Amino acid sequence: MIWILRNISVHLWITTLFAIPLSFYILPGLSEFFPGINPLITGVVTIAGVIVIISFLMDLTAKKIIINLIKEGHAWERSGIFNKADKNYTKALRIYDTFLLWPFTSKKTAQRISGAIAKFNLNSSVENKNFKLGTLFYLKINPADRDIAYLWLTRLRKSSIVTSFEQEILSMLAERYYSDKILSILILDIFLGLEREDFTAKKLYQHVLSDPELKHGYAKKIEALIGKPEDTLQKEVSFQFFDKKPVKKVEIGKKVQVLTKKGVYFLQSLWSFMGGSFSFLMLSAAKVYTSIKQNEKIRFYLKAGFLTLVSGLLLFFMAGPISHIFRSRTIEKEKIKTPIQVFKPFTIQVAAYLKPKHAQKYVDILKKKEIDARIKKVYGGGKTWYVVRVSEFIDRKSAAAYGQKLKKQKIIDDFFVNNK
Repeated sequence: MIWILRNISVHLWITTLFAIPLSFYILPGLSEFFPGINPLITGVVTIAGVIVIISFLMDLTAKKIIINLIKEGHAWERSGIFNKADKNYTKALRIYDTFLLWPFTSKKTAQRISGAIAKFNLNSSVENKNFKLGTLFYLKINPADRDIAYLWLTRLRKSSIVTSFEQEILSMLAERYYSDKILSILILDIFLGLEREDFTAKKLYQHVLSDPELKHGYAKKIEALIGKPEDTLQKEVSFQFFDKKPVKKVEIGKKVQVLTKKGVYFLQSLWSFMGGSFSFLMLSAAKVYTSIKQNEKIRFYLKAGFLTLVSGLLLFFMAGPISHIFRSRTIEKEKIKTPIQVFKPFTIQVAAYLKPKHAQKYVDILKKKEIDARIKKVYGGGKTWYVVRVSEFIDRKSAAAYGQKLKKQKIIDDFFVNNK
C-alpha cells in the first residue's frame, strides 16, 4: 500500500509538472475550436487529458526500457559475465520500483522482471538481497513454475536461517506440490529441520507416511517429532469443522451485516459530500471568472496587483546584487582613501630629565610651536630617564637635517639622532 501511494504521488507530481505548462499552451487553441463551452471546463478537461497522455507515454517508455534491460541481462548471463547481468537487472528493478510505472498496469512487467531475477539469483553465485526478495515475490505470484520452485527449495534446504516470508512461500508450495515426490521430499526435509508441527506440515507428513517408498526413510523422524500424524491431523480437522456453535455464526453474520450497512452509508455520505463540495467549487470558480470577465475595474485591479507583485519580486531579487555592487564600490573608495603607512625607524632626542613633570613641561612648550614631541621612559646608569623625542623619519639623514633646522631656529639647544 505504501509503495502504491508513493508511486501515485510521484507519478502525479511528474505528470503535473509537464502537464500544466503544456495545457496552458494548448488551451487558447481549444477555446477557439470550442467557443460555446465554458473556458474553465475546457481547461480542466485539457489538463486531465494531457496528464493521462503523459502518464501513458511514461508507462510505455519505462516498460520498453525494462524489457531491453532484461534482454541485455539474459545475454550477459548466457555469456557468463554475471556482474554485467547483475547491473542490468538492478537497473530494471530500480526503474520498476520508482515513479515510471503506473502501479495498476504493471502486473505483467512485475512477473517478467521478477522471473528473470529469480532465474539469475538461483543459477548464479551473486549475493543480492533485492534479488532474493524478487525470487520470493515471483514464487508468490507464480507458484506454478516448478523449475524455479525446485531450485529455490534446493537452496533453502542448505540454508541455516529461514525468514517468515520464506516460511509463507514454503507453506504455499507444500500445499501445491505435496503429491510431487521430488519437491515434497525437499519440503519435508526443510519442515523436519525447522521442526514444524502446523496443519500444512502434518498434512505433508501423513502423505509421506502413506507412500511405502518414502515411509521407510522418514517414519521414525516424523513420529519422533509429532507422534502419529493421523491422530493429530484428525483432531485438528474435527475441531476445525465440527466444534463450532451455529448461534455464534448467526451473531457474527448479523454484526457483519450491520457493519457493512454502516460502511456503505458512510461511503455514500462521503461521496455525496465530495460531489457537493466539488460542484460548489466549480460553480464558485465559474461565477468568479464570469464576474471578472464582465467587470473592467476588477480586471484592472487584478492586473495592477499582479504587476505590483511581479515588480516587488523583481526589486527584491535585484536589491541584493545592486547593494553588493554599491557596497563593493564604497569599499574600493575607502581602500583608496586609506593612507599608506611607511615604517619610520629614526627620531631625534632633544632633552632628558630625571623627573617626568620637567619632561612634560618641555613637551608642552614644543607642542605650542606645532612640533610633534613625546616622552619615552628609558633606563641608563642605574637611573630612570624621561627623554623627549621629536617626530619620526625614514632615514638618519632626514632626521639630522630636521634637527639642524630646529637648532638654527633656536627652538632646541642640541639634539642627536636616535633609532627607535
